[in-house]
Amino acid sequence: MTKRKRNRPALKRLRRQAVEVDFDGGTLTSDGGLLLLREVDNKLNLIKRIDQAIRDPRDPFHITHSQAEILTSRIFAIAAGYEDVNDQQQLRDDPAFQVAAGRTPRINGSFDDDEDPTLASPSTHCRFENRISEKELFELNKVLVDTFLDSFNVPPDEITLDYDATDDRVHGNQDKKAFNAYYDSYCFQPLYVFCDDQLVVAHLRPANRGDAHHARGITKLLVARIRQRWAHVKITLRGDGGFAVERLMRWCDKNDVHYVFGLPKNSVLVDEIACEMTRARILQSHLGGKQACFKWFRYRTRRTWDRHRWVVGKAEYTGKGPNPRFVVTNRFSSDGIVDTTYHRPMVDGKRQPLQVETPGTWCSAPCDPEKFYRERYCMRGEMENRIKEQQLCLFADRTSCSRFAANRFRLMLSSFAYVLLDGLRRLGLSATKHSRLRVDTIRLRLLKIAARVRVTCRRVVFHLCSHCPWEPLFNQVLARLCRSD
Repeated sequence: MTKRKRNRPALKRLRRQAVEVDFDGGTLTSDGGLLLLREVDNKLNLIKRIDQAIRDPRDPFHITHSQAEILTSRIFAIAAGYEDVNDQQQLRDDPAFQVAAGRTPRINGSFDDDEDPTLASPSTHCRFENRISEKELFELNKVLVDTFLDSFNVPPDEITLDYDATDDRVHGNQDKKAFNAYYDSYCFQPLYVFCDDQLVVAHLRPANRGDAHHARGITKLLVARIRQRWAHVKITLRGDGGFAVERLMRWCDKNDVHYVFGLPKNSVLVDEIACEMTRARILQSHLGGKQACFKWFRYRTRRTWDRHRWVVGKAEYTGKGPNPRFVVTNRFSSDGIVDTTYHRPMVDGKRQPLQVETPGTWCSAPCDPEKFYRERYCMRGEMENRIKEQQLCLFADRTSCSRFAANRFRLMLSSFAYVLLDGLRRLGLSATKHSRLRVDTIRLRLLKIAARVRVTCRRVVFHLCSHCPWEPLFNQVLARLCRSD
């Protein structure tokens, strides 16, 4: 009679049969869908571009794991949901990651010494992360921009670049940590730039410099890179009130770049929409809910702005009281609008309401203010969902290195994982009912598929789960990615 040693807790029996579990299944993987990401990378040529942007100082005669292999295993792991470098200790033997990195998995559990498929260890990944320089990080951002530009077959007539910042809490006594009063914590403050769903810039910054820190310099480089490829494209910047700073807006005015920025409220702006706010309050008292009235007007700060700019004011009244909002733009600065002088006279030592002196005829409002506010500004809220994907699903806040440059590189690794998954969404799911899936849903449905890997001298075959509920979707995406252009 065969006796079996029980090394694991006993599971509930299935009638007369014992139920047991172990991890001795052989050459299996829980990430069979990584084959799709491998095809996306083949389309985008992303890993090769990243590899070329990073200098490899190692002696080529003593290298076991190439830089491209290290990048592939790390970026694909983030896309598959493995946030920690320590996960590489187990993933280095996973056949799906080995195939993605260009290595043939083991045949029947054995391999020759010259054909060891084992990938890089966590210590190799750590050394790699900590040798990245600021110059190489700059080149990696170029890779992001070039990948975005190459995604268009025909140059677009107009693009809108959404700017936003978020918090990234620190993990201890890290380089360049700072306290941010708005987030009430010690953190970093990464700056993201998106165009629709595509990531264009990801830049990690200290948290005590303001939302617009480095925004002007990044915009100059970004616009130059875009216009080098697309000379006649119209560019619009869009962001919240943290980016409505004079240095950035003045540069946009001088370089034919449009902007639509939120504008922090003050007493002058609130006075300008006082009549609209009264009307909204009356409507709210009769109709209930939220009621809003909109108005165009010209505005210039007394000390900092060098010119008058168009502002759309939203006079909103809710059950909790007034909620005024303002948006500043230069999209109508070339429409023949007559410049206007604003001033607030002093009477008996008190500043009086805003008055307007117009040298000439006042021009009509550029367009419907409500339509402009909702279609041109409010659509920036979609970008915040993309940032949530970065932070919550792709571990962009896993910046726990002591060196600031290493943390910037970790943000870039998360960004490249997003580019791969967004490429899968854009190339494989476009024009379907699944085209708006979040990256974590894409991961769950298309990447996390169990597979048995069979390796022969001629083939590497992935036998995916027979009862996968998303088999039709997987086959559809695979057919799209593998078809010739």
